[in-house]
Amino acid sequence: MSIRVTSLFPLPQEKVTNTLEYYEKILDKAAPLRARHREEVHYAIRDLSKMLTGDRASLPKDYMGDPRTFNAYLRFFLPWNLYRLTRLFQGMDFDLPNEGVIIDLGAGPLTVAQALWIAKPNLREKRLTFINVDRSPKPMREGQKLFEALAPKSPWKMVNVKGGPSSKVREKANLLITANMVNEASSGMRTPLPLWANKFSQQISRMLAPKGKMLIIEPGIRRSGRVLSLLRNEFIEKGLSILAPCPHNEECPMSGEQGKSWCHFNFDSTHAPEWLQKLAKKCRMEKDNVSMSFLYVGQADAPTPVPEENSMLIRTVSESFRIDDGGFGQYGCAAEGLILLLAKGEARSIFPGGLVGIPTPEKLEEDLKSGAKIVELPTRAIHKAANAKPSDPKSDHKSKPDQDSKPVERSNSRPDSRKSHSPKNSSDSWTSSKKSHSPKDTSESWTSSRKSHSPKDTSDSWTSSKKESYKKNKPPRK
Repeated sequence: MSIRVTSLFPLPQEKVTNTLEYYEKILDKAAPLRARHREEVHYAIRDLSKMLTGDRASLPKDYMGDPRTFNAYLRFFLPWNLYRLTRLFQGMDFDLPNEGVIIDLGAGPLTVAQALWIAKPNLREKRLTFINVDRSPKPMREGQKLFEALAPKSPWKMVNVKGGPSSKVREKANLLITANMVNEASSGMRTPLPLWANKFSQQISRMLAPKGKMLIIEPGIRRSGRVLSLLRNEFIEKGLSILAPCPHNEECPMSGEQGKSWCHFNFDSTHAPEWLQKLAKKCRMEKDNVSMSFLYVGQADAPTPVPEENSMLIRTVSESFRIDDGGFGQYGCAAEGLILLLAKGEARSIFPGGLVGIPTPEKLEEDLKSGAKIVELPTRAIHKAANAKPSDPKSDHKSKPDQDSKPVERSNSRPDSRKSHSPKNSSDSWTSSKKSHSPKDTSESWTSSRKSHSPKDTSDSWTSSKKESYKKNKPPRK
């Protein structure tokens, strides 16, 4: 028996890591700080963090207009967002035409444009037009300075528009992206959330070109998962195609409703810039991992993941955790509902975000507490060489690393939260034949000595009660 795995969050390529490491100098050049502001910027960062993670309904809509707050955002939150977005963008296949249009709603300091430039070298020669839309012009102006310092000879055209999601934009988007905007836009509204989702989905759907796609990215918190689940329902009712992360169009098993988990992904922060990690430590805001929720949507005729005959597609969502009778458990999503993947014996669990094609078991037993369908993984893994092409033509991502780049390895870096390495390419082949892995191999390898990871921020992680569901209520054996 064999299965196929396609990764959503491949390790940063060497050029990507180098650019993010150099980004501190770009900030110093395009947005220099006065001496007194530099000395107290870590205090401003902590104050802004409290505002963003507290009651968002009380967050001033023009908080980016305050110089102290805006400098804190540029020095800390912008670079972390660049790291999150570049990790995601590397695994996405954006098939943009020359003279294509990208609409960025809630553009802020042009984070999306900068992240695309860093993560997608194959787009740098194309003449693209970015329609950046934000209620505050100042962040967009400052963001344009940063982009020009990052890409001084770029053929990309930046058009900044003051407005919001309801603004009239003449051009239609080949790609519409909104990052960290939906959660803010939906907070503090008197309109019930389902009605808001219906109106918002109509507004942004009208902005798409005939072959256009949209990508909505939010923090990995419960409210974001709930909002994206409601938007997903609206898009399906309108006949649009859900491209990722969902491997199906059935009811969402992780909707974020009361008592239910929500769809979000954690990946390690080991490969974030060292200067940014040092600043986080100074602010007493260290990060072991970062998280996000997202939704990738296309027009009705856009190809979607399709399982092979007698097979099922599973998107792994949670990190793995130990189970009492040996091995690891991991939650995932499939058309059949919530899935509990079991990796026993020599089987290996899968990095969060992996899309797994696996033969459908004859019988799907249920975890008594979570209600998840139980699926056991094969017992051994063989990983492809770095230059191999993705072998699953029906997976939702067909991209591969740029030919002039390679995954970066840091000899002095900490191991990630899974004590593992992500695959060099975006596709892995899993089979039952046995093959050992050298520790020096940069392919994804897992050892039986791994410990489950418990993120410090419980708002961005799977709760311990969910992780213990299989331990306390093991299904009856046949």
